[in-house]
Amino acid sequence: MPKQPTRSYSPTVAIIGAGIGGIGLGVNLAKRGISSFTIFESAESPGGTWWYNQYPGAECDIPSALYSYSFKPYDWSRTHASQAEILAYLQETIDDYGLRPKLRLGAKVSTVEWDEGRSQYLVTVEGEAARWFDVVATAVGMLNVPKVPAWPGLGSFQGDVMHSARWDKSVDLTGKRVAVVGGGASAAQIVPGLQPVVGELLSFQREPGWVFRKGDRDYTPEERADLARPGRRKRARLKVFRGVDKGLKSASDPAASAAARKRGETYLDEVFGDRPELREVLEPAFQPRCKRNVLSDTFYPALTKPNVQLVSRSVESVTPKGVVDDQGHEHPVDAIVLATGFEAASFLSTLEVVGRDARRLHEVWGEDPQGFLGITMPGFPNFYMLYGPNTHGTVVSFVLERQAEFVARDVRRLARAGGGTIEVTAKANAWFQDKLQRMIAEVPAWKSGCHNFYLSRSGRNVVQWPWSHGRYWLMSRVLRRWSAKRRPLSAAARAARNQSVSTTKDGATQ
Repeated sequence: MPKQPTRSYSPTVAIIGAGIGGIGLGVNLAKRGISSFTIFESAESPGGTWWYNQYPGAECDIPSALYSYSFKPYDWSRTHASQAEILAYLQETIDDYGLRPKLRLGAKVSTVEWDEGRSQYLVTVEGEAARWFDVVATAVGMLNVPKVPAWPGLGSFQGDVMHSARWDKSVDLTGKRVAVVGGGASAAQIVPGLQPVVGELLSFQREPGWVFRKGDRDYTPEERADLARPGRRKRARLKVFRGVDKGLKSASDPAASAAARKRGETYLDEVFGDRPELREVLEPAFQPRCKRNVLSDTFYPALTKPNVQLVSRSVESVTPKGVVDDQGHEHPVDAIVLATGFEAASFLSTLEVVGRDARRLHEVWGEDPQGFLGITMPGFPNFYMLYGPNTHGTVVSFVLERQAEFVARDVRRLARAGGGTIEVTAKANAWFQDKLQRMIAEVPAWKSGCHNFYLSRSGRNVVQWPWSHGRYWLMSRVLRRWSAKRRPLSAAARAARNQSVSTTKDGATQ
């Protein structure tokens, strides 16, 4: 690890979440000479979504060459890394950059409250005394709160029930009759993962999505040796980057959308040519990218296996012995796997954030979470979100790294200034929100009639990024100085901090 520069003042930073974003931010702070940070993680181990999602077949949809940090090369064994390999990569990154002492595992942050007198946040971890921090950055992710359907009778089911993101490895499904509910990316990995093991598998799909070939495979030894060369590795990342951005065009460009639909139809024909009854119900009525496309070489073939039954209906209720579909037919099962996604539009739902003038972030948002570049909000100085509103739909590792750089640059500015606050202006945020929603309104795919997780309760798209990856990189680099309002640390705040013991209204001390 390179020698770090020293600074006379190092702002204290609370990072909430030890997934790709939180780890990446820790590295970016350390590389800029900021060592006074703590990474709080509610789970028993770091890794974020790759710690929680341990279901059979879990792996990344994005090629490994790009689903990684630009500063941390790795000898990936596959074109698309498995859950276990990504987790090992993150653990290695933690050790390579000396972050292990910075981790606080099993530490669930419940509240973050701004104190104007000190110009600091009081961060409360459940079961512990609160602590003061100059800066708070949430890296809890967007796909972190499982969506559990409110089906009548679910609690009465006598078999095993588990969500894809809370997989129970102690449950043996061998030879059992299992219902997998959902047709998205997780279900597309779970169904082929379970099919060889279970006795019977019922795949419930309320609405099929577009499925495209993934092309995942093991690298040959020669390919791994080639990718170990820095120049070759950089070119591989660039190639994937360009391919992903090209694919994003199918959401808004009619010709690209038509070409994507044709590829999806061809794949359906290839797999289900002799199964027209499956072919008919598996072709979506909406455009590709209306909701997340599914990439898989194994999902469609698994649906043709003798022990797999496709149920192209939704689940309406659950009995002690099975699930009841929307036509009233009961399907006896021994276990239910919920591949039902996440509360994606409910950002930061696991904690309370209070900003200037006691304004609560969730009250300020109302039904529509937002943020400047999905990172900052007016009225919440020195507060940041990684993977915040309207930053999904991209390669998450790429965007998280850009956001980590954004935050780390701000913290370095605070260090150079000897403290103070940085806050996005209301004018800049309003300008960004206007441009964002205007662009979202011009994306035809998102209005083509599917059920997706992009919309808030009001019907506003608060999840998707409508532009290219390059646009995000550029905006995160060039707009910050224009958008930010900076204030030096006041003498009163400095005096409040210098008290030997500061007692809060809750009796917590630092």
